[in-house]
Amino acid sequence: MSSAGRKPKNKAAKTVLKISEFESAATAAGLKVLPGKSAVKSQYQTGIAVGPGLSFTASVDIDLDCQAAEPQSNRWDYGLGLKTKKGEEFAVWVEPHPASSTGEVAKIFAKLDWLERKLAQPDFKGLNTLTQKSAQADIPRFHWLAMTGDIRIRAGSREAALLSKRGLRLPSRHLVLS
Repeated sequence: MSSAGRKPKNKAAKTVLKISEFESAATAAGLKVLPGKSAVKSQYQTGIAVGPGLSFTASVDIDLDCQAAEPQSNRWDYGLGLKTKKGEEFAVWVEPHPASSTGEVAKIFAKLDWLERKLAQPDFKGLNTLTQKSAQADIPRFHWLAMTGDIRIRAGSREAALLSKRGLRLPSRHLVLS
């Protein structure tokens, strides 16, 4: 067939990119979404990984996004979208915070209270749903990343029991989300 008989290729054809559920939900909540875990400060990114069968979809720095409106609040830092090989999506939340004294547990609880209030707001419904899907899939929803200093909260302690009751594991230097 001659070139005159062919249909011209549309060089301006647009590729439609499917956004993740996390990105859609975070955008609906008015949060700035970045790809993968890039919303997490680089100094903390090395402490966060995914296990086999999971990948990062997108992330938010909810602390930064809410700072101007709520400067005095104890804000949680990061939300991460995760996706399984089967295409199921979840949201988990990471708080980099020192664990150098047992008194830090109260600060973490204040931040968690703030996050839970946010997730209960109508604009955050999609993120709340993705967070609940994590719990249903036995993926912990909330994580305390303690990359600097000593970790003084010990297994079997009163503080460990309080953390567990609120859905938090002990603080750790490295998270492998799986």
